[in-house]
Amino acid sequence: MNVVHRHGDVVHRPVSPATPAIHRLLRHLHDHGFHGAPEPRGFDSEGNEMVTFLDGAVPDALTPELRTHDLLTSAAALLRALHDASVTFRPRPDDPWLVPARHPAEVMCHGDAAQYNCVVRDGRAVGFIDFDAAHPGPRSWDVAYAVYRFAPLQGPDNPESFGTPQQQGRRVADFCRAYGPQVGAEVIDVVPDRLQALVDFMHEQASQGNEAFQRHIAEGHADLYAADIRYVRTHRDILRAAFEPS
Repeated sequence: MNVVHRHGDVVHRPVSPATPAIHRLLRHLHDHGFHGAPEPRGFDSEGNEMVTFLDGAVPDALTPELRTHDLLTSAAALLRALHDASVTFRPRPDDPWLVPARHPAEVMCHGDAAQYNCVVRDGRAVGFIDFDAAHPGPRSWDVAYAVYRFAPLQGPDNPESFGTPQQQGRRVADFCRAYGPQVGAEVIDVVPDRLQALVDFMHEQASQGNEAFQRHIAEGHADLYAADIRYVRTHRDILRAAFEPS
């Protein structure tokens, strides 16, 4: 979505109206013991934001060697730690989050917790980057998108999909158990709503002239999300069954 530049241990990225609020959030996370996120470093002479570089690999897709229990559960634990550190963050009424707040606003959602925003070292998730879509919301809202990407909850026509519905359900259940008791089988029912909100957001941004989202829609991304919504709803009972005691 953006062109970024790295200078040593600092990454320079284009700003958005939400950047000042995101920097307050990142500072809060670090001050409250969560170091799996970039640390804000202000702005450069050209107006770009500056954040610290997180060392590791950021995979575009979950290739076979990344479809491990360790990566899955470490991503869940990392997301839980991020959420817990954000509980005491106080958004301001006029904070212009790119993505609208969702209620109940239990935590600060990353908003795009996926493998392509996950820093991996030695096969484990150690950080999340790109907080552009951060916003207040429920834990389950953020977890729903994470399991969509990490389980994944995608149909066979999606090139990133792997596993049967039963296998995907077990990976969702493993993710939620590693996250903690606040999120369980109900996350399966949140996934379609989370994806529909994404599709609606894409079309809204495209209608406002956002060329990146216009390109994504033209490339069929929104259609792929719509197909995955149908897939999750069709296999709902199989996916939820993975949460039941064996």
